[in-house]
Amino acid sequence: MLRFSDAVLSKQERLSRWGFLGLTTAPLVGAALFNHTGTPPFLLCPFWATTGIPCPGCGLTRSFMAIARGNLADALRMHLFGPILFLAFTVAAVLMALELKAGRRLQHTPFRYINERIQNWWWLGGIYLGYYGLRLYSLFHTGEFYINPLEILIIKIL
Repeated sequence: MLRFSDAVLSKQERLSRWGFLGLTTAPLVGAALFNHTGTPPFLLCPFWATTGIPCPGCGLTRSFMAIARGNLADALRMHLFGPILFLAFTVAAVLMALELKAGRRLQHTPFRYINERIQNWWWLGGIYLGYYGLRLYSLFHTGEFYINPLEILIIKIL
């Protein structure tokens, strides 16, 4: 059950909630819109375009789009962390909207509970980078990663 505190949100707190609401809903709305209009060309990864190496976030947009279509298997295939982030963005957007509607802060949220239980977050970054390393290894051994990144950097520099 959701319980709100007695204190009213200050102007600064309301502005920050609106900002978080915008940041969390933009990818969700974008995923739904891109499914109907196609992926726009401006969503090319600048890291991949520059180096020829996929970045750690490559595939998240396609994963979000697959989730918006209701295809969880494709979402997991595109990026393992896509469904997790999609769920986190959805929950955060709903909680921010509830706080703005009520004008009061929620006393307990899943994010505060998780933050209290997990003291050191460094391991989560390690898991994410480990997953990225496995993706690069897999791409290299399947032949999908056929570009020599050093060659691309030398060509771009010269």
